[in-house]
Amino acid sequence: MQVAGKCRPTRESLIAAADRGFDAAELYVTPDVLDVATERLAERVRASSISACSVHTPHVLPSATGPLRAADRLARALDAYLVVHTQYANMTHTPVLAEAGFAAEHGYENQAGASVRHVEAQVLRRGHELVLDTAHLYMAHADYRERFRALLDAYGDRIRVVHLADSTRETDGLAFGAGEMAMDDLARTLKGHFDGTVVLEVMPAEQADALAHFEAA
Repeated sequence: MQVAGKCRPTRESLIAAADRGFDAAELYVTPDVLDVATERLAERVRASSISACSVHTPHVLPSATGPLRAADRLARALDAYLVVHTQYANMTHTPVLAEAGFAAEHGYENQAGASVRHVEAQVLRRGHELVLDTAHLYMAHADYRERFRALLDAYGDRIRVVHLADSTRETDGLAFGAGEMAMDDLARTLKGHFDGTVVLEVMPAEQADALAHFEAA
């Protein structure tokens, strides 16, 4: 299992991610960043001391295929996994997002509050891979720990990236211990039942602490 941070593809952010103790990171990209030539962005990442395990699509409308395709090109250039997610789409937009014609290996992230039944219908039963966001799952289910374990057991071959952060029912992406989730239990479940990439999806200043917390669980 690989444990990764998350950062923007800037020289300073890549250096900071390495300084926080990571060998790999998921790249968070925005449309303005993607205006830079793909090869220039890729070379910047290759020149850093960490690798890009995944690229997160920008938060654009599902119909904005230009930025989505640009993120796909960057993922392919870096041989990275593409996380398909935008705050302006819900799970029923999966076919619309797919119209971008992603060529990189990719999965669709479960939305905040989306039920397991909904995710199965809109992603997994359509034959897609799932990027499993633990905080989003917590917002959907009181029994999120059992649901999390069940998803890993049932669909482990189609879940290659897990996002891990603390959450309340209203706010996700929190530092470990700042929300209401059982972070130690989730970390132990991942260590025993998952062999992919775990992205610690907390704010940059909190990622080193999250890594220490995860390793100690």
